[in-house]
Amino acid sequence: MSHLNAELIAAAKENDLAAVSALIAETESLIISRANHHATIKGRFDHDLAEDLAQVGRVRIWESLSSFEGTERGEFLNYIDKALHTVMTEHRRAVTCQGVSVTTAKDFERAIELAAGDPYDAARIATTDEMGPRKMTRERAYAALLSWLGADSLDRPVTDDLNGKPVTLGDVIAAESGIPADLLDHHDYETTRRRTVRTQVHRVLGHLSDRQRHVLKADHGIAPVGHYGTGPDALLADDMGVTPYQVKQARVKGKGRFAELYRAGAAA
Repeated sequence: MSHLNAELIAAAKENDLAAVSALIAETESLIISRANHHATIKGRFDHDLAEDLAQVGRVRIWESLSSFEGTERGEFLNYIDKALHTVMTEHRRAVTCQGVSVTTAKDFERAIELAAGDPYDAARIATTDEMGPRKMTRERAYAALLSWLGADSLDRPVTDDLNGKPVTLGDVIAAESGIPADLLDHHDYETTRRRTVRTQVHRVLGHLSDRQRHVLKADHGIAPVGHYGTGPDALLADDMGVTPYQVKQARVKGKGRFAELYRAGAAA
């Protein structure tokens, strides 16, 4: 951007076509950088989306010239950077969150942040008070989840096989679900993911002590243990033949151990 100066900005604001073209050329590196950033979704870079975002960014810079009231280079760069962020965010939501409103897509992105990137946990969080005034109904959160999952490509490489050949998300889901890869859709993604999580939960519980496993199952009503929920520990302790203190200790240690083992399994 060595040639981006007050004179060039002033000429572009007067609709000097040569100046406008020169200004857009001078800001091309910023446009590409911002487009690449916004086109990276869930760790996957979408080349086609990046090209679309770059184009809408160029148009927005041209449209924003007349409303820019400053004169200096630094002011202009701050101004267009905000404009690029706004237009690219809106375009990305429109493309990747089809089937739901822009407001719903924006709110679900907030839930995704609160869930540390887990869309399924985000669907739960979206219906809680953690969202404040942006709290969703269960139906709206589920629609947002399906829309978000639909943006993930089944062709996305997730690992390599023993021969170094890329293994895609579709390959993994097809292997887990038994459904041919060319017939998969986002419903299969969700079903397979839930089944995998359920299997992992029971596998991790199996590594805990008998007492820890029983208490955690009782807290969440995991068969064959009944659901004790938020009831007094004395009731569960009496049924187990232990003290309430032992129940509490088993819960604390069991949760810590469960989290450690579950994260290790999820990473693998």
